[in-house]
Amino acid sequence: MNKKRPVTFRPFKAPRYAYDKLRICRHCGRYTALGEDRCSKCGRASLIAVEQHAASLARRKMHTRLLFILLLTLASVYFGNSIQQMILCGAGGLVLAGLLYYTQRKVRQNENLRSLNELLGRGIGIIKEGLEVNRQEAVSVLREDDVLAYEKLRELSILLRGDRIARQRVALLHGFLLRKDMDLELEQLLLKDFEPLLAEYIGEIAKVRPDLIKDRTLRYVKNYEVEIRQMANGLTILTSVAGAAVRMKRYALLYSNMIGRYVQDLPKDRFMRLSKLIAANPHEPWNGLDLRVADIREAKYRWDPEVQ
Repeated sequence: MNKKRPVTFRPFKAPRYAYDKLRICRHCGRYTALGEDRCSKCGRASLIAVEQHAASLARRKMHTRLLFILLLTLASVYFGNSIQQMILCGAGGLVLAGLLYYTQRKVRQNENLRSLNELLGRGIGIIKEGLEVNRQEAVSVLREDDVLAYEKLRELSILLRGDRIARQRVALLHGFLLRKDMDLELEQLLLKDFEPLLAEYIGEIAKVRPDLIKDRTLRYVKNYEVEIRQMANGLTILTSVAGAAVRMKRYALLYSNMIGRYVQDLPKDRFMRLSKLIAANPHEPWNGLDLRVADIREAKYRWDPEVQ
């Protein structure tokens, strides 16, 4: 049996935009989503935020346009046929340069965004390559420091999605003792197919952080209910998930059939919560869950004034 151990994760805050985690090496162009100080490819301390790099490219383009206008102005002045013509060309060029400068300042933010879109779109292949290198780096430290490996994979999961990285994270979490005060997540780890380790993780989350049990997780459990029941602790997992589902009326209604199959084993506080939900909403379509709860209340809690 895998013995779980208590661990502590470094604070983690998901960025507003996924690309906020991405940095680029100004020397070799390698992308990374990890927090290393030096580029893993060229070894230079030349990593900057991709948004900052895009703004620098946009600024360079703006300066190039201004320089082109100024060069045209100088050329028109140089080739002018008279003093008057030279003055007019020079004045016109300066006015045009001033208008361009003013316009570029007004649209600077839009230019930065356009530059960022072009940079990310043009470099999608290089970005994927860099993220895959990051993933391999995270896995390489697994034997020495599994907590660090998990933290690296957590950072990468902002940009690198898919079942492979989710499976690796679930496998690492399986060895940790989960606590309510930990920075945990669930829906980002859901897979397309059945995974016993994920089912066990869902069961643990249902106990320590029931607020993380949401619609996608409940759909996953419902889809693989048969497989979960066949696990050694499958009934415990499903009962814990059913108990977490009754915290919200919407979930209790949507998954009333599944909850009804495990309501007999719900802890007392969860059963009371469900009983109060039904009593407060007697006209909702409970699909027989209300009758099931009434029977259990009569058989199991007949002499309990708290439930009655």
